[in-house]
Amino acid sequence: MSLLRIICCSLVFLIVLNVNAGFIDFETTALGGLPTDNGTIEFNDAFMADGVTVRFGFDFDSDGFLDTKAVFEEVGNVDTAGDTGFWGYGSPDTAAPGYTSLLGDFFLRQSDPYQPFGIFMILYEADNPITAASGEIWDIDGGNATERFLVQAFNGATLLDSIESPLGIDLTLDGMPWAFGFNGLSDITKIEITFTGSKETGIGLAFNNFSPVEDISPTVNIPEPPTMLLLFVSVFAILLGGKKH
Repeated sequence: MSLLRIICCSLVFLIVLNVNAGFIDFETTALGGLPTDNGTIEFNDAFMADGVTVRFGFDFDSDGFLDTKAVFEEVGNVDTAGDTGFWGYGSPDTAAPGYTSLLGDFFLRQSDPYQPFGIFMILYEADNPITAASGEIWDIDGGNATERFLVQAFNGATLLDSIESPLGIDLTLDGMPWAFGFNGLSDITKIEITFTGSKETGIGLAFNNFSPVEDISPTVNIPEPPTMLLLFVSVFAILLGGKKH
């Protein structure tokens, strides 16, 4: 195998790793198994990315403690009980064209769909200070009533920074993600997400692609990972082909 071929294969491998590195995308359980639709995420389920462990859950009564569990939602699965995360493009849990790969097969939602959930909490367990984080909330839309989310990063009880989503008043973000990101903070120990829209029912939280240590919030504005990978592979194939005589 030529040196150029070895370099190209190594670069492709690194690109594949980079596309998927650092994300908690809920395509596997905390133990690495395959999720099931409506499967419970326990309070002590420890998800890890880049050596940092986080736990997910809801604080329904705003007392600072997890008291309601999150669940996995399978994309496109039609539940007879209406247990879906959001309605996008007129179908349950359906991404807008061009965003299918980014949504994947599973995401996180509240256990009681379309009802007020209190505060969604992400709790950190890390040995070193965490200065950045990012994630996605999907399908922030509205009509007569609006949707909006407030994302806050804390060190203990100290608020470090906050970001508010766009106000969902129409179908601009129908089936699409809104990506948030924090950077340059002192040490994140928890992140809280609160619904601040005017809706009182029909409130769905669809959460995905969380990075506990990197601000990769522009993810929504770049090509989907398979498109990026295809682009790089095509370039390398051209380079390889050009070396043949």
